[in-house]
Amino acid sequence: MRDARALTETLGGRWYQSYGTAPCPVCQPERERDQNALTIAQGRGVQILLHCKKSGCDFREIIRAAGISGRRPVFLSRDVPSSRDQTRRTIAATREGQAKAVWRETLPLAGTLADTYLRSRAITCSPPKTLRFHPACWHMSSHRLPAMVGLVEGGGGFAIHRTWLASDGSGKAAVNPDKAMLGSVAGGAVRLTIGPGPLVVSEGIETALSLASGLLNGPAHIWAALSASGMAGLKLPPCPHKLIVASDGDSTGQRVAGKLAERAQTMGWEVSLLQAPDGLDWNDYLKMEGITNENP
Repeated sequence: MRDARALTETLGGRWYQSYGTAPCPVCQPERERDQNALTIAQGRGVQILLHCKKSGCDFREIIRAAGISGRRPVFLSRDVPSSRDQTRRTIAATREGQAKAVWRETLPLAGTLADTYLRSRAITCSPPKTLRFHPACWHMSSHRLPAMVGLVEGGGGFAIHRTWLASDGSGKAAVNPDKAMLGSVAGGAVRLTIGPGPLVVSEGIETALSLASGLLNGPAHIWAALSASGMAGLKLPPCPHKLIVASDGDSTGQRVAGKLAERAQTMGWEVSLLQAPDGLDWNDYLKMEGITNENP
């Protein structure tokens, strides 16, 4: 393995000019599309720097799990723990500062392009204060595009989620990736609604808002965990009550929903599963319901 970019590609990740992200082969062996715990960068000379921001996996375990030990040697940074920890803290503080700067530049969502985008997804609930609009949000491709920005709460620090939008709000922007997180998101969620009912957790923001647009019987606390791995690692409130895990209708969604449900039950939660129809998520279902109602 000659360089950081080649390693990123081998692990099925994405390269962004000076660094790459990829699923960590140790703690994210499923290698799902939204998994990117491993950061990869070029060090001095032939050194490759690895950092698993999810579990802090050892680089030797990463190389073994990736199955590349028999190829050309990979030289990795072996900083002493104190130096490595300081580097992690510096990176985390930088990203948190960037997330705060983006959030300060946002506008209330109602009446904006982000509002148009949500209506195009058949979402009719009132926009929450934890979702805002950025008219020109920086993207990794060095472009600035309109974006819907969500506030991630309950993680390790200040964090946001960005969804870049088409210029007319008809859908997501034609960029890769079309959504991304910034800051310490592990364990956190975008908290969308507050109500006297149960805590309802789904993966995506649009999926969660679909539940708030008439698919639930009564008010509830509705959270978007933002990804499959986010749902599996979600930090639940300390006082257990009723939890509804609203999963996508695919094998990954069902698997992580089961993990969250099992963990919640051991904590004393009263848990029920709300699975979307096979191959669909709850936003797909909401849009289908709208078509059915228009054409009885």
